[in-house]
Amino acid sequence: MTRRGVRPVSATDLSDTGHVVFTRIARGDHLFGSMLPLPADLATALRVPEICVRSALDRLHDLRVLDRDVGRRLIVAPRERWTVRHTEPGPNAVTVARQLRSEIRDGWHLPDHPLPPVHDLARLMGFPAGDVRRAMRDLAAEGMLALPVRGNAVVISLRPAPAPTIALADHGMEGAPC
Repeated sequence: MTRRGVRPVSATDLSDTGHVVFTRIARGDHLFGSMLPLPADLATALRVPEICVRSALDRLHDLRVLDRDVGRRLIVAPRERWTVRHTEPGPNAVTVARQLRSEIRDGWHLPDHPLPPVHDLARLMGFPAGDVRRAMRDLAAEGMLALPVRGNAVVISLRPAPAPTIALADHGMEGAPC
């Protein structure tokens, strides 16, 4: 534990799906106080079964990253309430992510085709499997990969989705009746 009971999130805290959702929240894809999409919609976007998304969301709720509103919908909690903090990837994971991004953009890995297994990529790239796994989670959070429960990661986009800026954030309530 670190100051005030907040500690870095570990690999045992969250599944791959949980890490992807947590990374998207931490990078600002879902603003604090905003409602998350429905689990079925998140499952479709992440290309994983809805039960995996529900499990990941429950775990993020347990870690106080998410709250429930009056209607029981999940909303992003203020960072001060989180019991874990998002950690930046290490230099090896950044290098692996950069290399995979480049290979995907250059056509070495095609959309809707699986990547080699993590351990094979680690051996080919000369990095530990943990760094390759972290890089793949980050690329999944960017929308380039899907991390299915069974099987290898699948390329779903040739370009990463940009992180939203506060200026672009629209809560979708403009003109909505009260």
